[in-house]
Amino acid sequence: MRGAPLTRAGIAILTLVIVVFVLLPIFTVFLWAFSERWPGAKLFPEAFGLKWFRLLIESGALVQPLTYSLIIAAIVVVASALISIPAAYVVGVKRFRGREIVESLALMPLIVPPIATGVGILGYYTQIGFKSNIWAVASVHLIGAIPFMFRSLAAAFESVDPALEDAARILGASRLRVLRHVYLPLITPGLLAGSVFAFAWSLNEFLLTLLVGLPDIVTLPVQIFRYVGGYYIQVAPVSALSVILLIPSIIFLILSEKYIRAEFVPGAGVKG
Repeated sequence: MRGAPLTRAGIAILTLVIVVFVLLPIFTVFLWAFSERWPGAKLFPEAFGLKWFRLLIESGALVQPLTYSLIIAAIVVVASALISIPAAYVVGVKRFRGREIVESLALMPLIVPPIATGVGILGYYTQIGFKSNIWAVASVHLIGAIPFMFRSLAAAFESVDPALEDAARILGASRLRVLRHVYLPLITPGLLAGSVFAFAWSLNEFLLTLLVGLPDIVTLPVQIFRYVGGYYIQVAPVSALSVILLIPSIIFLILSEKYIRAEFVPGAGVKG
């Protein structure tokens, strides 16, 4: 069992990396967010409370950005589902020449740098006067959300037995009725997986929002940048905003563990 020590060492290293680079920063964020008095010489705050959350609410720095973030993310989930369901049906159910190329093209937005895409879209949106509004921001968020939704749905469609569609078509069901009454109930886990990833992507998207949304649309990530992008970094308020942004991510993690099977996670379920 010479591999056992190596396996234990690998697990120990991975655990250490997660603790140092993931859990420890999150723990520090929570400390700053709930600290009310933290002298520089102290390792931990001397007093805890909701001071910074109250200040953010009273100053208007929390409610409106959070509202914009949630509304835009909801629009992105619905729009990405409507766009991805027909495409995922074709890729997941049908076999045709160039299917792999279509899959690769659908995932290409995750490879292309967002700054290149964003600058190009910004120039076009500026020309037609379509920027600094919720719909403009939601449309650019689709660039990253659609690949996650598409991949989850394609995996879900591929997991459905084709004989079910054949039986429904023999009984006289149209293609649309087959999609609505046969496939949709069966691809719900994949739709949920895609929705979780699309919502999380939109909620955390910063660069495209900054390019297309400012000055009128400020989401939580953009608001966080306002506190850390100037000459003075305001650690406590930005930590409070980060905690608000972390809450949906934690909920998504719980949903993923409880309701989403691995084959519907983007990248895990679609066969070549």
